[in-house]
Amino acid sequence: MQQSITISRPAAEVLAYVADLDHWREWLPQLRREETDRPEGDLALDRAAGTVRWEFSPSGEWRVEGEGKVARLTLRLDAETATPNDPTERQTPHDALASGMEAALQSLKSHLERAEGGDPVLHTAGAPQRAYGQSTGEDTDQVSGSP
Repeated sequence: MQQSITISRPAAEVLAYVADLDHWREWLPQLRREETDRPEGDLALDRAAGTVRWEFSPSGEWRVEGEGKVARLTLRLDAETATPNDPTERQTPHDALASGMEAALQSLKSHLERAEGGDPVLHTAGAPQRAYGQSTGEDTDQVSGSP
């Protein structure tokens, strides 16, 4: 199974980030809990091919492509199913894997772009905050210089 996402960062930066297991706890939702151990095993980085492979379960690969300031990150897992995170949720094992992959990609995008949108811990300074559709007191519709 595979999924992709576009990240507004150079491909070399994205590849270096996903190739460092020390960063995985920052963006991988399953590793956010301190009692969850980091995967055992090594990553195989191939800079020329733009890939990072691993053998720990589920084995898989990151593939990074792109030129300039935008990269396309593809996650491929050698699995078709996963155990749902929430046993009360009606989710097939296939859907559970797809959901987990999407969460990981969104979290990576959020971290690498240093913006909100998939990572509940990371916040962008100066971004408008809204609660229940209410503004923070700033008039965001007013154009600078207009009455």
